[in-house]
Amino acid sequence: MFYNSINNFRAIAIIFIVFGHSFDVSGVVLDSFWEVFIRNFLSGGTILFVFISGFLFEVVFLKKFNFSKFYISRVSRLIWPYIFLSLLPIFLYMYVSNPISEGYFLPKAEDAISKFIVPFLKYEVTGRFMTAYWYIPFALFLFLLSPLVVFVLKKNLKFKVIVILALSCLSIFAHRPVDNINHIHSVVFFFPVYLIGALASQYRESLIDLFQGNKLWLFFLLSIMFTLIQTYSGSVGSYHKAFFELTGIDYMYLQKVFLSFFFFLLLEKHSKETLFFNYLAETSFAVFFIHPYLIFIYRNLKFPFPETTLFQWLYFIALSLTFILISMLLALLVKKLLDDRSKYIIGY
Repeated sequence: MFYNSINNFRAIAIIFIVFGHSFDVSGVVLDSFWEVFIRNFLSGGTILFVFISGFLFEVVFLKKFNFSKFYISRVSRLIWPYIFLSLLPIFLYMYVSNPISEGYFLPKAEDAISKFIVPFLKYEVTGRFMTAYWYIPFALFLFLLSPLVVFVLKKNLKFKVIVILALSCLSIFAHRPVDNINHIHSVVFFFPVYLIGALASQYRESLIDLFQGNKLWLFFLLSIMFTLIQTYSGSVGSYHKAFFELTGIDYMYLQKVFLSFFFFLLLEKHSKETLFFNYLAETSFAVFFIHPYLIFIYRNLKFPFPETTLFQWLYFIALSLTFILISMLLALLVKKLLDDRSKYIIGY
């Protein structure tokens, strides 16, 4: 079943993700409360992506769920473009011995296995070689829990709500892992979001009826409220820490969950087909794979940044949109040149 609302939501989610990743290369200096507020609002777009993924799981796979077929289909879609696009950055990192993540990937000895094979496998397993690529191995771990998702969705509403609230409480104190390396930690954090998305699909009609009219704006106001709280607390961007370290509440989790509900309900109410959003949604997975390459290239070109605040923000917006447009055009070009084989290269 095709929902144009979710199609548009995919386009919005990838916009959030690219904009959130563009901050560090745009030269924006966060000198004021409202500048930090904007960054906090635009960051953490992965939660939107996971919400949509959970929604689509319920729509597409729940009724005739077969774990082996489901998991093989997910792996085949993710693994080939991931491996292909990982080779160049991993070999570059191994060549320059870049000591990211406190030297975790540096060789521990001089033999070939320690110098090449072990670092290569560490990079592949963690995805810590390019912005956002950690999401792919994480997703493969998350999809292993699909039988548990099916089990929860077949229970009564009270049981589902209790499970989601309990797991969400764990998420807001667990936060995301340091450098996004620990995928088990990431699964703990994102799993309730996946369930929330699936539940939103399962009770789609009831939610639309319950929040008809202007009631859906309550979710937007709650999202803004938690963004304000996060900004006032002095936190910038997504929260990352060791799993058992206690550092307070992850307001980004709450902000983006409420924002997910807002976009879901808003787009169910007002969702028109537009050429740009259709293409962006269609190529969103490829844009996810390609835009980190553009960010990597741009970072190493070391262009000068604007000095005034206004031009810094205009530059940030223009740069983010450029990353999106170039990624989308490259995806369409590769698709035209390679046809169905392009899915093994860029996931589209």
